[in-house]
Amino acid sequence: MGMRTPALDLSLEMPGFRKRMSRRCSEDAWLMPNLNTGCVLKFNERGEILESYWDQGGQKHPMITSMREHKGVLYLCGIFNNRMGTYRLEGADPAFCGVDSYWGHRS
Repeated sequence: MGMRTPALDLSLEMPGFRKRMSRRCSEDAWLMPNLNTGCVLKFNERGEILESYWDQGGQKHPMITSMREHKGVLYLCGIFNNRMGTYRLEGADPAFCGVDSYWGHRS
């Protein structure tokens, strides 16, 4: 997930440009989406987006690679982050157990 820019969108329509860019420029100069923008989307069973949570400046949670809801709190992590973030979800079920939801209820 990354923030797109007009220049990136234009390059996606030009395969020759991308090929030349990959051969003539070092990888750190390639056009790519802003990967330091943290984003988590909440969607329903039909795939409709209900809510989005962003860290557009990449200050607190850049490059989120995993998240898990547990007891009304969303836990955010990333492979290159030196911290785990928490975000209290309004209206979330405080009894929801993320572990049981993922692995199945244990007796």
